[in-house]
Amino acid sequence: MADIFLSYARVDLAKAELFVTALEQQGWTVFWDISSILSGQGFRREITNNIDAAACVLVLWSAASVESDFVIDEAERGKRNGTLVPVSIAPVPLPLGFGSIHTDDLSQWQGDVKAPSFLKLKRAITHKLSLHRPQGISTPAVAATPQPTPVAPRPTLVYIEPELVRIPAGRFKMGSKKYEDEQPIHPVTLAQPFYLGKYPVTFAEYALYVQATQSQLPDDKGWGMGKRPVINVSWQDATDYAAWLSAQTGKAYRLPSEAEWEYACRAGTDSRYYWGANEQQATDYAWFSGNSGGKTHPVGEKRPNAWGLYDMAGNVWEWVQDAYADNYKLAPIDGTAFEPANCAARVVRGGSWFILPYYLRSANRSRYLPLQRSIYLGFRLAQD
Repeated sequence: MADIFLSYARVDLAKAELFVTALEQQGWTVFWDISSILSGQGFRREITNNIDAAACVLVLWSAASVESDFVIDEAERGKRNGTLVPVSIAPVPLPLGFGSIHTDDLSQWQGDVKAPSFLKLKRAITHKLSLHRPQGISTPAVAATPQPTPVAPRPTLVYIEPELVRIPAGRFKMGSKKYEDEQPIHPVTLAQPFYLGKYPVTFAEYALYVQATQSQLPDDKGWGMGKRPVINVSWQDATDYAAWLSAQTGKAYRLPSEAEWEYACRAGTDSRYYWGANEQQATDYAWFSGNSGGKTHPVGEKRPNAWGLYDMAGNVWEWVQDAYADNYKLAPIDGTAFEPANCAARVVRGGSWFILPYYLRSANRSRYLPLQRSIYLGFRLAQD
């Protein structure tokens, strides 16, 4: 059985993964994934057995978990066993009966094992382990139990797939008359539907790739990770991530073409912005220089476009597949990416937290070098 039983709401899966990674780095085993347990009459018994065998029951209190009967029941059992260590991952009132139990605040913790808040948690867990080592792991009765032992079955969360929105086939006019590199306005026909990420890729998603490939976690500038869009990623980083996720899932993830991106951004509109012509409404739909406070924000906090896509304007510039050209004279008209033999720069779309609202236009485009990283740059994924 595992040293630690982790109790959490399933909607907090990404946050739970951060805890599991950090705890296992300390040499502890963690039971946290219930997907390997067979459903039916034995399910709750198996959960109960793991709670009772654990030296520590770590509970992650959040808006979802304080309303979860399962989490509350698991916390109650840990409390009765004297193994409960609760932490708060969101500023929420605690359930009845738990308000008097010391609960550390880790709502701002983003996975750093050297952070003071985690070191404090580590001391609390170490104390529980010293007092409540599982009794009976080596007894014949437990050893002879024929059921599978679900000790830290980590392979189930080695990646997080993006939430996708189906983009219908269609035709639109791409570009604008405003700047030379947005001309000429030209018709583009997308003969087949495709899928586009509902949100930009987040730090929580990207961190699993970093862990699996032992690459460098991008700097978050101290703004926070979690559901914030990953930043400081190059075009090459983005395409490498798409290739890795494709290999993990057996699904073909990729960057969208520039035409796909603008088509999805416009969502059937031909106005300056995807919400219309009124620049003043930008604050409802986007994070930009006037409201961002000089940093990124968690994805999905602003209103989506008509097709349910969030953060298509502002927050982070998004890499697309295309090479940059200073006009659309050679641009494909079938929605595919423009990729000449020689490519000096790649296109980014959407604007960022730093940009003026005027530049949140659906047709606006910019460029960066393929290996360039920046606090303004992120990406979202597409799929056929």
